[in-house]
Amino acid sequence: MPMLGLALLVAMLVTVPVALAGEETEIDRETYVERVEPICKQNTEANSRILKGVKDQVKQGKLGPAGKRFIRASGALGKSVTQIAGVPQPTADAQKLTKWIGYLKKEKTFLQKIGKALKENDKYHAQKLAVELNKNNNKANNTVISFGFKECRIDSSRFI
Repeated sequence: MPMLGLALLVAMLVTVPVALAGEETEIDRETYVERVEPICKQNTEANSRILKGVKDQVKQGKLGPAGKRFIRASGALGKSVTQIAGVPQPTADAQKLTKWIGYLKKEKTFLQKIGKALKENDKYHAQKLAVELNKNNNKANNTVISFGFKECRIDSSRFI
C-alpha cells in the first residue's frame, strides 16, 4: 500500500508540471509591447529600404517601378502582421489589439492597392488611396496610443 501511494505521488509530480507547461501564462501590456516592438522595428526598417526614394519616383513619373515597391512593402507588412497576430495578448487588451491588428491588415491592403494603381499609371487613384491609408493609420495609432509604442507607431508620411 505505501508503494502505491508513493507511485501516485510521483505520477502527480510528473504530470502536473507537464500540464502547466502547456498553458500560456497571462502576460501584461508591458510584456506585450516588449515582444511586438522588435517585429515593428524590423518591418519599419525593411519598408524604409523598400520605399526609399519612392516619392521622387512618383514625382518623376516612374509610376510602374514605384508601384512595384509599394507592393513589396505590402508583402513585408503582411509578414509582420502575421507575426504580431501570433503574439499572445493581455486578456484585458484583446479587443483593442484585435481592432489594431485589423487596421494593420487594412494598411497592408492599402499599400497593395496603391502599388497596383501606380503600376496602372493611375496617379490620381493612388493619391486618393494614400489619403485613406493615412486615415487608417491614424485610427490604428489612436487605438493603441495608451500602449506607448515607439516602433509600432505608424508614420506613413516618411514614405508617401
